[in-house]
Amino acid sequence: MNGSVAPLQDAFWQACEQMLMDHTNPWELDAALVDWGYGLGPCEAQDLVGLDVVLSGRSGSTPSPILARMVTEGRLGKKGGWGYYRYPGGGGAVIDPLIEDLILEEAHFAKRARQELEGSDLVTRLHSLVGPMLLSDAEGVVTLLHFPTDKFDLI
Repeated sequence: MNGSVAPLQDAFWQACEQMLMDHTNPWELDAALVDWGYGLGPCEAQDLVGLDVVLSGRSGSTPSPILARMVTEGRLGKKGGWGYYRYPGGGGAVIDPLIEDLILEEAHFAKRARQELEGSDLVTRLHSLVGPMLLSDAEGVVTLLHFPTDKFDLI
């Protein structure tokens, strides 16, 4: 991953952060999207870019309270050893139950009524939020969001 965030990535990731506030946790969202066909989950992708980089790219928009708090707490993604996931010894992503607590707290503080969703329901809900955007830039969606090329007709 490079050190910048494209507007398409940022818009998609903001929708994913909304999904976290309202419906799920990072590993379930990532697993649902990867199981559906995405090459990489959005939370792990943000960790690879660096959460500080993702946050700094949010000029002109209010960052998610989840992202802002994570960066404030030093959760910078893989380069810092923890973000949405932990990366012990610089290795692969490991679930961090503390991030679920952080998300639930931020949803509570924001007075967001959560409706838990799982699996394909997460994918359907996310696509309802970003479907037109995904269809507007097929090449960017495949390259930047790891979208499966054979599934555009399912949006």
